[in-house]
Parts: sequence; C-alpha cells; structure tokens
Amino acid sequence: MLLLALAAAPALVAQADPELQRVRDLVRAGALPRTALVEAENESLERRYRETLRRTLMSEDLEPSELKIMLDAAAGLEKIAQERLDRVMVQFKAGAVPAKRLQVAKDGLSVAQRQSELASTRADLIRQMIRMTASQTYREELEADYDAPYRFYGFDDFEQELLNDIGEMYQAAFGSEPPVSALGSTPMHRSMGLDHTGRIDVAVHPDSDEGQFLTYLLEGFGIPYIAFRTAIPGQSTGPHVHIGPPSDRIDEAEWSGDEY
Repeated sequence: MLLLALAAAPALVAQADPELQRVRDLVRAGALPRTALVEAENESLERRYRETLRRTLMSEDLEPSELKIMLDAAAGLEKIAQERLDRVMVQFKAGAVPAKRLQVAKDGLSVAQRQSELASTRADLIRQMIRMTASQTYREELEADYDAPYRFYGFDDFEQELLNDIGEMYQAAFGSEPPVSALGSTPMHRSMGLDHTGRIDVAVHPDSDEGQFLTYLLEGFGIPYIAFRTAIPGQSTGPHVHIGPPSDRIDEAEWSGDEY
C-alpha cells in the first residue's frame, strides 16, 4: 500500500474526488474488494499530485513557500511511478501481463523523473532570484551607512558541509585557512549577552580582498552572514564576518538592540 504524507500540502487533501468516493461506496457495499479501494486511493493521490505539479510549474509568480509543495508533488509522482513499475515487473515475470504493459510503466517512470528534474531546476532558479534580491538589499544598506554592519539573509537551514567547501576555496585563493576567531559559543560572546552557538566569526575586514572573497562565496551558497567594519558595543569587538544567522540574546531583559 502506498503511503505518502500530505501534511506539506493540505490544500490537496481538501479536494473532493468523486471517483474515489464511488469506489469507497462500492467497497463498503461489498461490490468491490478492499484492494480496489487501495488502488483508487493511490490513483486519487496521483491525480492531486499531477494537478499541484501542473499548477506550480506553470505559475508565473510562484511563492517561495510553495517550493516544497512543488518538490513534494514531483517526488510523490516519481515514487508512485516507481512502485507501479515494480508491481508490473512482478506481474510480467509471472506471465500475467504483456510486454506492452511493462513498457507503459517504464515510460511513466521516465516522464515522472523528467518532471522531477524540471521541478528541481525551477526551484533552484527561484532560490537564486531570492539570493539576488537579498544581495541587492544589503548592498543598499551598505551604501547608506559605511560604518554600519550589513547583512546577507540567505537561508538559515543551509548545509553545514558547504562551509568546508568555502574553507578549501579560500585556502586555494590565499594560501591559508580562513582566520576563524570564534567557533560557536565563547566566553567573550557570553560576556556580551550573546549565544553564539552554531555561528562562526572570521577575523577579516569585509572590505579587504579576503573579506570580499569570503562574502561572495557565502552569497553564492546562500549562507547568511553579517559583515562588521568596526567595533560596536554589545555586538562586535572589531571588524569581522559573522557566518550564520544573528546570535540570540542570552537575557532579553538585560540586553536590547539588534541581535548580532
């Protein structure tokens, strides 16, 4: 039995399916076996996924919040097609279905895989547009006040492994590893009332060649950062690049202001 979570796309569940209801009524009346209901449920799920994928792929103004719904629908269709091919393969080997039926199942999986690739490509393009918009935002902040820190928002759920790639590229460019001044929480940050857990400070001036190289790498991977050009009481002891989202305040009652 195919079990695919629909929690990420509640709108799909809410849609009525007359054909599914008809089969459900026939099974309840004993006119069809229970397996017919399972198959009907799978087909209903497939129809909902197809409609969601069609709508999201063709939408001219797809919202970032809909990316997961689109990707989940594509993955769901691919899984359904794979499971269908597996079932038909067993039937074909047993001599229960002709070769034409097997080819149809193979073609269905190929189509589902191409749709999944298309959905992934569109999601990547939308994420790149988000990064470009975020980049323009912090550049405007940068021009407005030279001494003020500027922030690239990126994605808070970035893959930590990407930092290793950035470190290797930095070392290849400058012959040394990035000068990390703080890895996670430190006494200095705690004394400032900041929880620096999961964040990294790199002791480079953001306007230096090293700093600009580092920040452009971070932007390319969608990793959030805050660039400090000077010391700011309660926020920064000097110029550096803070990698990750803003640090949390340890005690909101005692500390105020922006959380860097």
